[in-house]
Amino acid sequence: MENIPLRQVTGVAWRVAATLVVTLTAGAVGALVSPSATRAGAAAAGRQFQASDGGAVSFATAATLWSLPNILIMGVAAVLLFLIWRRPLAVLVRHLATLSAVAGLMVASLPNEARAYYNNSDRTEAYTILPNESAFWIPDIGDNKDGQVQYDSEAYLTSHKVALKRFIIPHHKLANSGGYIGWDAYVPDGRLIIVDRSPYSREWVSSAQRGTSSRDEGIHCQSKEGLDVTVGVSVAASVSETNAARFLYHFGVQQQGYKGIDRTDPNVIFTSVFYGRSLGDVMDDVGRKKIGTLICAELTARPLNAGNAEAGIIMDKVTKEAATWFATMGITLEFLGWADTFQFDATVQKAINDAYIATTVAGSLPVLQALADVRVKEGLGDGLRTRGLPASLVAVPDRLLGALGGMFGKGDAKPDAAPSK
Repeated sequence: MENIPLRQVTGVAWRVAATLVVTLTAGAVGALVSPSATRAGAAAAGRQFQASDGGAVSFATAATLWSLPNILIMGVAAVLLFLIWRRPLAVLVRHLATLSAVAGLMVASLPNEARAYYNNSDRTEAYTILPNESAFWIPDIGDNKDGQVQYDSEAYLTSHKVALKRFIIPHHKLANSGGYIGWDAYVPDGRLIIVDRSPYSREWVSSAQRGTSSRDEGIHCQSKEGLDVTVGVSVAASVSETNAARFLYHFGVQQQGYKGIDRTDPNVIFTSVFYGRSLGDVMDDVGRKKIGTLICAELTARPLNAGNAEAGIIMDKVTKEAATWFATMGITLEFLGWADTFQFDATVQKAINDAYIATTVAGSLPVLQALADVRVKEGLGDGLRTRGLPASLVAVPDRLLGALGGMFGKGDAKPDAAPSK
């Protein structure tokens, strides 16, 4: 094996050391620049929500400028590395082991090589904000209370316009995110949170033939006596632009914190966009339970008959209390009302029907009976006047016929002709 001259070994050694100094210095400078670039990028990204051309141009310009520090660092590092290794390239080619080691070190250390979101190269990440959505841009670091921006879609409505906007998520390199050997990764400068404001409307009833669902969605309660009572309601709700933040505060987003989500996974940690829980999901869960609780509290406090008699009063009270509570959650209750008859057990319903007949119909029976007697007598009198007594009847004395005629008719009844001898 050919011996390598000491001078060549020494030359390679100092060049490897110089390469380490250059690459580590470049990484350190990149780490110092990264926080400032992140804050500037997040601030400029919020201008995309402005209803002006200037906001979009400002963001595009800033996005170009953010890459300049990394380009400059990469350029300076590349020039220095070229100068360091220019003369001994021939030696490095002959000694592939050394070349491989140095090349690996260079690739691992250069600050511009990165994987976005820990699995892809850096690329434009764009999302569209639809007319029925509210959006919030929240910077990851710095003053992200005053620095966050909300897309004011309601301003478009005031001007009789339709709100729609494309939003681009800016990225930056997170220092030391790749470890000592791996590449640093690009991560979002902030997070885009989208709230769907689509209105909600349901009819919660027990019947499978009507209502929003074929399931039994009636609200099951009981009266003060402990008798089962099932009611149905219609409800509608919405989330306004001004209440979107309050709605998010109470009900959160769909992903983070739920079972099955590994919050230590970088792809979860650096998710760019989160979607708030839908109003339908919230109302079918929390909203239904709250309305059912209020209705059952009113029915349980009343006897069965009072619950029926005071149905209107109960719904007025429930609507007021529900509207107040939902407002604190960021939800506007549009309407709430009965959507079905009160339903009871079959035996209880029969007892209610029988009681109604006894108290309502029985009071009129004497009048109905008297009227029926009059009609019967009038009909019998009319028959005697027009047709006389049937021939099959035995002979009736004239005096009795006169008495009957006086009782049932206005004139004297004509007696039948005497039978011939």
